[in-house]
Amino acid sequence: MALTGWAGVSATAAGASAPAGPASGSDARSYDVTLVTGDVVHYTDLPGRRDIVTVDQADEDGGGVQVQTRGDDTYVVPTAAMPLLAADKLDPRLFNVTELVAMGYDDAHAGSVPLIATAPRDARSARPPAAPKGAAKVRTLTSIDATALHTDKDDASEFWKDIAPGKAPRTFDGGIGKLWLDGKVKASLADETARIKATDAWQKGFDGTGVKVAVLDTGADLDHPDLVGQVDASKSFVAGEGVDDGNGHGTHTASTIAGTGAASDGKEKGAAPGARLLIGKVLSNASTGNESDAIAGMEWAKEQGAAIVSMSLGSPDGSDGLDPTSQAVNALSADGGPLYVIAAGNAYDQGTIGTPGAAASALTVAAVDRDDERADFSSQGPLIGSYGLKPDVSAPGVDVTAAASQSVPGWTGGLYRTMSGTSMATPLVAGTAAILKQRHPDWSGARVKAALMTTAHRTGETPYESGTGRVDVSAALDTTIEATGSVEAAVYKWPNADAKSASRTIGYRNDGDTDVTLDLATGTADDAYSLSASSVKVPAHGTAEVTLTLDPAKAAAGTMYSGQVTATDAASHSVVAHTGFALFKEREAYDLTIKVKDREGNPTADTVAFYDPTADEPRYIAVDADGETTLRLPPGRYSASSYMDVPGESSDSLGEALLLSPEVTLDAAHPNGTAVLDARTARKVSAVPERESETTQTVFGLSRDFADPAATDWSSSLLLPAKYDSVYLTPTEKVADGSMKAFMNWRMRQKALDAETGGGHEITLDPQGGTAYHDGGHTLRTVYAGQGAAADYDGLDARGKAVVIDRSDAVTANARAKAAADAGAAMLIVANDARGRLYQTYSGAGDVTIASVAQRDGARLIAEAEAGRGGTLHVTQRQYPDYTYDLLKKFDGGIPASSLTYRPDNSDLARVNNSFYAPAGTLGVGGRYFAPKWGPALGGDAYEQYGRTVIEYVTPDAGDVGTWWEQHEGLGDAAGYYESGYAPSYTTGHPYEGAWFKPVQAPRLGTDYAASYTRTGTLQWNIPMLSGGDDGHTGRGGTAQTALYRGDTQVAKANSRAGRASSLPAGSYELVATGQRTGSAWQTSTSTRTTWGFDLAPKADGPLRADLPLLNLGYDVDTDLRGAVRAGSRLELGLHAETFPGDVTADEASLQVSYDEGTTWRDAKLKRTGDGRWTTALSTPRGATSVSLRATADAPGGLTVQQDVVRAVLLR
Repeated sequence: MALTGWAGVSATAAGASAPAGPASGSDARSYDVTLVTGDVVHYTDLPGRRDIVTVDQADEDGGGVQVQTRGDDTYVVPTAAMPLLAADKLDPRLFNVTELVAMGYDDAHAGSVPLIATAPRDARSARPPAAPKGAAKVRTLTSIDATALHTDKDDASEFWKDIAPGKAPRTFDGGIGKLWLDGKVKASLADETARIKATDAWQKGFDGTGVKVAVLDTGADLDHPDLVGQVDASKSFVAGEGVDDGNGHGTHTASTIAGTGAASDGKEKGAAPGARLLIGKVLSNASTGNESDAIAGMEWAKEQGAAIVSMSLGSPDGSDGLDPTSQAVNALSADGGPLYVIAAGNAYDQGTIGTPGAAASALTVAAVDRDDERADFSSQGPLIGSYGLKPDVSAPGVDVTAAASQSVPGWTGGLYRTMSGTSMATPLVAGTAAILKQRHPDWSGARVKAALMTTAHRTGETPYESGTGRVDVSAALDTTIEATGSVEAAVYKWPNADAKSASRTIGYRNDGDTDVTLDLATGTADDAYSLSASSVKVPAHGTAEVTLTLDPAKAAAGTMYSGQVTATDAASHSVVAHTGFALFKEREAYDLTIKVKDREGNPTADTVAFYDPTADEPRYIAVDADGETTLRLPPGRYSASSYMDVPGESSDSLGEALLLSPEVTLDAAHPNGTAVLDARTARKVSAVPERESETTQTVFGLSRDFADPAATDWSSSLLLPAKYDSVYLTPTEKVADGSMKAFMNWRMRQKALDAETGGGHEITLDPQGGTAYHDGGHTLRTVYAGQGAAADYDGLDARGKAVVIDRSDAVTANARAKAAADAGAAMLIVANDARGRLYQTYSGAGDVTIASVAQRDGARLIAEAEAGRGGTLHVTQRQYPDYTYDLLKKFDGGIPASSLTYRPDNSDLARVNNSFYAPAGTLGVGGRYFAPKWGPALGGDAYEQYGRTVIEYVTPDAGDVGTWWEQHEGLGDAAGYYESGYAPSYTTGHPYEGAWFKPVQAPRLGTDYAASYTRTGTLQWNIPMLSGGDDGHTGRGGTAQTALYRGDTQVAKANSRAGRASSLPAGSYELVATGQRTGSAWQTSTSTRTTWGFDLAPKADGPLRADLPLLNLGYDVDTDLRGAVRAGSRLELGLHAETFPGDVTADEASLQVSYDEGTTWRDAKLKRTGDGRWTTALSTPRGATSVSLRATADAPGGLTVQQDVVRAVLLR
């Protein structure tokens, strides 16, 4: 779908791909992302939500993709994947383009899609799945009956077809129960041993001696003085990297556990300096790693005999503990396995503890500051979905000093460094656990965990915030009383009116020689939480139990409470143990029934997109053949939608119907809601412009905003697949809460193939991918060649004729093309054998024009071809149109039940005379997109021919919904040159002149490409080096170098158009950008040099980031489409200078010109015509071939600019 419309192109462009958009820099960034289905997403991330999404579908006959936004994340979901998502067989992260890019899984950084395939949950003898076709096994993860796989992105489509055959599979083949993204885990960064009382333990003779502690991190600097002699074994699980720590994180955490302090005379010892370390590198030097690498490291640690495993890593998103990495922790911890001590994470908010810290068996560690208050970055519980009680304990995690790896490139900070995060708290707890394990070598990991939890120093935080307290190793060593660390949370989902009380057993153990009486308390007067006894006697060397009862009847709906049962020694009046507990009582929930009916009113199976304003991810609901399913949901306003195939208005027409239920309210007054998705009510929506045209692209977009700022707004859009010839929408009522906006966007063009039979019947021909064009009118005889196989041409004279064939799976597209070309056919017309339009890509067609026709037109052509002397077809071909339409129909609040036909006259539209400045015949791709305010613009680029002007009609007054955005990029000799820009708010009444790649092309800042600075003195720049002469356009291409100077001192340099410099003091600076371009397509602006002068004064109390206004130079000059004027003529040239951003205009300017490409310069006299504007008239000499320009301008505030442009304008 990235290249749409008139798909046939000349051989030069036949293999071209869609443009990638702006190169990465300080603002606009562009990525290609291949999905697990093989579909390729082209994603341009512009500031705010003005992103651009195009998709190359792996299956040309597929059902398309839906693009959804949830908050700041963009999901691109192929319809074929939706049933598997609805069945919980597929990880939604596989389609979160925003997150895939953030993880470095875009195509520029990853050549394969990393996956974890788990066995079916209900399999009697689960085993790790074998690698399917198109995938390779990375490793077997026996702890969770899973296989880590990767599919090369070129093979992803083959892989998907092998495991998910058919159009709408609900299960995987190949023994795969669920397919997960092998996501990234990363380091959890944001006089500590004394605060956890480790020094007291050392004085008692316990320092972890004999205990093996595995550190799964970024490796370690094994030559660091603090780690020399401390490591028993090491192994890297990161492909292409050894154990050596090029990041520094792993060295810091390893030395926090068992560093000797040798480099600091013992001052910076780890918590357990006697422990033996096992170093497993599962995070790269960039501090990220795959989840499967972490699992492999965990398995290795157990094999090596580790008693404690420290993991200062995790995912940034909350987990319910059922993900593969968390399940691996539970499996490996069982039956005497190690204790896995894992960071809670640094995501600040409730419900943000990710994998693997969400594992039930893990000892999950939060961070506290020097005052034992939760560090503001420390992730909090409960676990999402399950409301499990996490974290378990806390430890100091702010400004922790430990060993610094000397293997970090560029590190000059010495042998120690100070860092913050739950990453720093975790190894302190791991060292504490090692000390306790040394004291009690027979204790299991679970018992060590409970002891640390129940003896921790209680802080003012709740267990959901920071666990049961800050670890205290001295207390854990000294106590003779053990208790259950925490009990399972009592969770009551709605309906819970008749819910029964939950009983939780709390056990106590007395290892002392005398009986102990414990006074017990829940710490709250709320009688929803009660104990079976207010005190308990624990006999010497014996145990006792009490029952904690959590009564939901006495807790209000919506309660989420966590607390601790304290045990106080009746003799000493000291708290000697405490146990965490929690209760969650879901607020009321009600029934929402989804009903789906087809065009005939019959119930039908479907996969429905369901929108919950409290959810962060899209949700898909499977509706079975009875056409109905019921959900139990809390109060709120919900939406549901579906895209359904429906028969069109003719017997061979195929339509796509959007079935929408935008607002279903559930509350006490509306306890039963129904979302009806009835295709019978859908009405056709279409556009009929004044001039005869064909539709090359149709996009539907929808946005739903809510009045509650805490609600998650969402949007959805669909680029109609080529096989559909019509679109239908269901009418809706105006929403009551918030707003709903929608639009239909059509891209149309003058017909590429305009055909009529000899009998006067108009035939609709759809050009196919890879076709050849022969512009102009042609009259061809028609012949019929069966299914188009080579044998079907035996005895048939097809030379110079239009051959009509029936589409069949028995003959491939390429075989059809070759047979037609070998027979000398002038044209191949493929009659579709199904409803709708046929679109396929052909190769090997040579000079044959290939088109498809719908069933009825195909039958007519075949009948005429077989009748008597055969038929005749008059065809007019136009590869590139003389006119186009970009039409927009808006809906505000709801979809009306009235006519949905948009029938504008040309006078109702804005007319844009869009000129493309380049040598005639230059090829490119591009198009105009509608970018809604709420989310990405969706569409595809079309092939273009430059050196010409196209009349383009555009729907005006779209500013209330979004804006028009254009991009154009050269192909062939013009490849690598790109220009984009936001269109003005078009109005009717006068024509607009559009100009692309127009002289003078030079560095010029604009929207999405600019310079910015921070309050700490970091300056970033991203210079569009070849912005065309039309105001508001930004362009790139060629080679570029940028540098920053303060006086004569070079501060920073980049061999690109983008760069940055840090820690800049206030002062005057110059930013210099030089650029070059070569090639035959454009012979203007072959060399540029621009110097911007400015004053920089960052303020500590200023904004975190602010745009840096710089002076822009612009030129007004009229040339022909080659960028040339007649030599010897008088050339009028305008010059203007103003800041971007902002509106400060220059008060002084100068101009010099050169007619020998900058060898000599002469002054040009400027005449001021307004604020920041000047003109001049140049008398160009005969015999010269170009005009070069050197312009300068000054503005108030120390702003200056000087720009040289060699060959700015050509002379002919």
